[in-house]
Amino acid sequence: MFTVLSCIADQHDWTLLFVALSICCFGSLTAVFMLTRAQECVRQHHHSWLIAAAVVLGASTWATHFIAMLAYAGPVPIGYDGPLIILSIIAAVVLFAVAVKIAFMEGQLVQASGGVLFGVAIAAMHFVGLLAITPFSMVSLVPDKSIVACALAIGFGIVAVAALRHSASRRFHIFAGAACIVLAICSLHTVSMSGVQITPSAEPVHADLSSVDRIAIAIAVSIISTLILLGAAAALFLDRHLTDLRGLANASFEGLVIAQENVVIDLNERFAAMAGKAAGFLKGQPVEAVLAIERRLGIDTCQGAVLRDGQDTIPVEILARTIEYRGRECQVIAVRDLTDRHEASRRIEHMARHDSLTGLANRREFDRRFEMAIAGAAETPSRLALFALDLDRFKLVNDTFGHAEGDAVLQRVAQVLVRTLPADVTIARMGGDEFCIILENASRQQTEALSADLQHAFAQEFADLATSSGFGASIGIALYPEHGVTDRRLRNNADMALYRAKSGGRGRACTFEAAMDIELHAKRQLEHDLRHAVAKGELFLVYQTIVDTSSQEPCGYEALLRWRHASRGVLAPADFIAAAEETGCIIPIGIWVLEEACSEAASWKAPLTIAVNISPVQFLMPNLVEKFSQILAKTGLQPDRLELEITETALFHDRAAVLSTLGQLRAMGIRVVLDDFGTGYSSLAHLRDFPFDKLKIDRRFLAGIGVDPTIRALFENVIEMASTLNLPVIAEGVETQEQLSILHASRPAQMQGFLFGKPEAAPSSRAPLKAIA
Repeated sequence: MFTVLSCIADQHDWTLLFVALSICCFGSLTAVFMLTRAQECVRQHHHSWLIAAAVVLGASTWATHFIAMLAYAGPVPIGYDGPLIILSIIAAVVLFAVAVKIAFMEGQLVQASGGVLFGVAIAAMHFVGLLAITPFSMVSLVPDKSIVACALAIGFGIVAVAALRHSASRRFHIFAGAACIVLAICSLHTVSMSGVQITPSAEPVHADLSSVDRIAIAIAVSIISTLILLGAAAALFLDRHLTDLRGLANASFEGLVIAQENVVIDLNERFAAMAGKAAGFLKGQPVEAVLAIERRLGIDTCQGAVLRDGQDTIPVEILARTIEYRGRECQVIAVRDLTDRHEASRRIEHMARHDSLTGLANRREFDRRFEMAIAGAAETPSRLALFALDLDRFKLVNDTFGHAEGDAVLQRVAQVLVRTLPADVTIARMGGDEFCIILENASRQQTEALSADLQHAFAQEFADLATSSGFGASIGIALYPEHGVTDRRLRNNADMALYRAKSGGRGRACTFEAAMDIELHAKRQLEHDLRHAVAKGELFLVYQTIVDTSSQEPCGYEALLRWRHASRGVLAPADFIAAAEETGCIIPIGIWVLEEACSEAASWKAPLTIAVNISPVQFLMPNLVEKFSQILAKTGLQPDRLELEITETALFHDRAAVLSTLGQLRAMGIRVVLDDFGTGYSSLAHLRDFPFDKLKIDRRFLAGIGVDPTIRALFENVIEMASTLNLPVIAEGVETQEQLSILHASRPAQMQGFLFGKPEAAPSSRAPLKAIA
């Protein structure tokens, strides 16, 4: 220790030592900042910063050693070998490059190896520099001190690497790492130099560097080293601050342009991408060559477009502001891309005007286009056709296959319409399974031909559904100006034509006729009057006898509804029941009929049965069973005297729910009769799934029993089948003696018809019915 201090105090120039130490500290700190930057920067710049740090470390270590050697004031003059001096700095730079590369690899052992290489690089530079001392003297080293010097350099190098690994996150580690590098360089030099012995050369040599003033050499080396370090520090500052600012500008989601006197002088990468050109090409261009202003929104805000090659443009919002840039007054222009906003607006507008399932125009868009079409037809003038299209039995498709399959069917319908109709035709989905079509400049013959094409296209597309569920499409057509000159009138008339198409057998196209308007008005008036019929007391019941086939005596009555209309007279159910079911009036009417019939039957002296017809719509009532129970309790009628007659159509709405309701009614003691068997959708599955109490054969089936042997054979087979199932049969519609004779042979359990008496108002007041031979 004393030897080292003595070497420093007695054999060195303190001024030059201070210069060497200053260069060492400044170079080490600069190199550490560079290594910190290497940890922070993107991967492609990582190696560049490592190499730059290695150059700075090598140069500062070399300068420190060289100036310190110039500060050495021993008794022997010193000269230097130029090639070895160059070799010493190259060795330092290369070894430092390898050291920092290894130091920033993963793994503690590998990092420690990097620290060892730090010390080796310093030692290599030092000892190669000692070898360069020539030609005046010879250098000899004390091995022990050289080993200690290398050990110190390696130790401080390992600590420096450990500190540098965390220098990017904590400032303390930056200065700690720089300090360790300085200690590694200085400790190796001072300890090693304390054991160096320089002896004069035995042979005379020519003077070389010793002839030059050492102070001048020190100043020259210091200036060169300082320039290198200042350049490195400047590069670090510019990269860390100015480059970060440019990175910040490039990270912006908006395009940025700096313009001076309406000329682009700088821009970020986002704007270059928007313009589709290189940043270097755009610099120097007039602002008008890359930006077009369309309309101003404020003092510093406007809307415009970024001009690209050709006619391609990008809609943008432009914001401008005056700033000082590079000491000059410039405009900074922020350009916000509105493409996504416009696309989102377009999608929202499309969603507002189009059906989300089919992509066709919706009701709102249809109304707008229909008004425009009528206005255009009035100005031309020209013709116009409106198609109202409704799917047949679509509800059955939904109920049978599920709503997902129903949606798929609607999408297929839309595809058929788009594929079959001309491109300029407006097609809209109005909701549910209703569609409307506007056909401009079309004659009556063209509309009829087009409707035939649609029917053919639907038949081909939905052949599978038509077979399984009767699916199809009905079309109603109204023409402008024959059938109306307003959108409301035309739509009403198209709906009337559609109603006629459906009522005429479905799967048809029908053009509006004036008579339909009269019929519709009459139907609407009938529906209006029906809503008030119960309150006005216009409804009443008549009763038709049901005869026991064996005894030929009455066994019960069927309650039949009549309506005493103010202007139309007495109406039978066939004249108004369909309207009652469509409007929902059947619910209160059905309750009134049931209560009236039960009250009447409860007043009879004989315990005859009373049969009441139940509409399929009534099964939609959630409290139907509870209502029946209340009426029976109120009237006092025994449940086993009440017979409910239902048709098979009631089982199509919600088969499971209807059968459940019938089961609850039957559990109360009420009898259930399957009405109108033999026509419509008669199915033996109904007899299998529910234990009906009776089977009533429809009057239309019985009408041909005396004329057609086939009908008679079928009738007898039905009775035989019912007998096998222990199911009594009622034959209704018996009107002639010939029919009665045939029935005597077939022996149904009960009979009903005009032959036994027409329906009358008060069966309890009649005389007992006589047997008919």
